[in-house]
Amino acid sequence: MFFRLISAATLATCAAAAQAGPIEFQFSYTGFYDKVSNQFDPAALIAGRFIADDLNGDGLFAKEELLSFKHNGSNDYIGCGVGDQYYWKCSIERFGYRIGGPLKFSSTWSQSDIAYQISSSTITGEEYVYNYRTANGVDSRGLIWTGQTRFAINALNAVPEPFSLALMAIGAAGLGAARWRRRTR
Repeated sequence: MFFRLISAATLATCAAAAQAGPIEFQFSYTGFYDKVSNQFDPAALIAGRFIADDLNGDGLFAKEELLSFKHNGSNDYIGCGVGDQYYWKCSIERFGYRIGGPLKFSSTWSQSDIAYQISSSTITGEEYVYNYRTANGVDSRGLIWTGQTRFAINALNAVPEPFSLALMAIGAAGLGAARWRRRTR
């Protein structure tokens, strides 16, 4: 009985310590209703990357656990507008991703100079809006999510770290030792 208790405690400790740490994801949404052309565009694309760490171990990557977030060629939303980047502003109002589920985020960014103004906002599942204004005119783009919009996401570094692999090996060895001991009795 004592050996089982020690084995269970060891396995629980290994599992708790084997948390993978930050994971980088690459995502894309393809196929939107284009408001400018007034038709569905199967090639329209919104894509990006983010790095998050499930710090509380609840299986949900939340806004507070984001380390980096970029989409559609933008600068990193985490820490934007700091230092010399006073002309660049952005925010992430909401963010959430659970592996195997949908990615949900709402973001805005703007950049301005004497010669131009650019602004963009994205609400997943709803709409992406892009506006570029200069003295020569305005360029706008609006994409709306539809039932045909496809979502894809890949974890780029989901391989466990060496320390995690070592802890998993110790846990497996503990299970093997427990089974061996039971059989030899």
